[in-house]
Amino acid sequence: MQPPTTWISNIQESGLSQVAAYYLWRGLAPSIRRNYDTPRSRFSCFCRLAGYQYPNGGCFPAKATSLIEWLCFLAGTVKVKTMKLYLAGIKSYQLDLGIECAAFADRRLERTIHGIKRDHQELERRIRTPLTWPHLILILSHLSRSHYNDIATRAAFTLAFAAFLRVGEFTYKSTDLTLGDAFPKWFLTKSSVRIRGRGAYMELTLPSSKTDPFRKGIKLTIAASLDNACPLRAMEEYLARDTHRPHQEPLFCIGSREQEAFSRE
Repeated sequence: MQPPTTWISNIQESGLSQVAAYYLWRGLAPSIRRNYDTPRSRFSCFCRLAGYQYPNGGCFPAKATSLIEWLCFLAGTVKVKTMKLYLAGIKSYQLDLGIECAAFADRRLERTIHGIKRDHQELERRIRTPLTWPHLILILSHLSRSHYNDIATRAAFTLAFAAFLRVGEFTYKSTDLTLGDAFPKWFLTKSSVRIRGRGAYMELTLPSSKTDPFRKGIKLTIAASLDNACPLRAMEEYLARDTHRPHQEPLFCIGSREQEAFSRE
C-alpha cells in the first residue's frame, strides 16, 4: 500500500526524503494506519471547536492539557481501552513527523484515565464462546448447496475452522481491492490454495498474518475430514463454481459475476 501524497509532503517538510517517508510509512501495517486516522481527525476536530490551536491553526504537537481535556470530552462515550488506543494513534502521528512527544509522558494523562474509569463504569465484556464443531455444523445446515454466496461462505467457514484462521486472514474490505497488484501480498487469492493428493489434502499459503508481519508467507497443510464440515469438499465445490475468475483474484467474494468484497460484515 502506497502512502498518501499529502502524508509524504508532510514528512518531507520535516526534513526527510521521499524514500525515507515511504519506508517510515511501511513501518506500520496498513490496518494500524487506518485505525490511527480516527484519533488524529477526532483530536484535530476537538481542538478546533475548543480553541486549543496554535497561532498557525494547528494542534500538533499536542499539549498534555489539550489531551487531558479531550479525554474528559470523550468520557462516557468511548471505552477507556479505546482512549488509550487514541493516545497511541496521536503519538504515532507525531513520531512520524519527528515532533517531540513529551506530553504523552505526563502522568496526569494516566491519572485522568483512572478517574474516568472510576466514574464511568463500563459494561461487562460479552463472553465469546469458542466456535466448536457442533456450532459449525449448525451454521452450515442453514447454507444452501446451490446458491453461490452460500457455497462461498461454506468454503470460507470450513477453511477458517480447519486452519484456525483469524477473521482478517480470510476476509477483506472493498477498499483493499484498490491495492491492485499488491493485493496478493496481503490477502488470500485463488492461487493461495492448491489441492493435492487427489483430493486428500490441500495446501494453503497465507501471504500475511499477525504472526508474520514481514509477509514471508506461511504454508498450511489441511487434510480432508470426510464429514459434513470437510474443508476439502467445500473448497472443491466452490472452485468448481468459480472457474471464470483469474488466479490472482481474491479467494472469496460475494456474487459470482458482480463481485463484492468478502468482508467480516
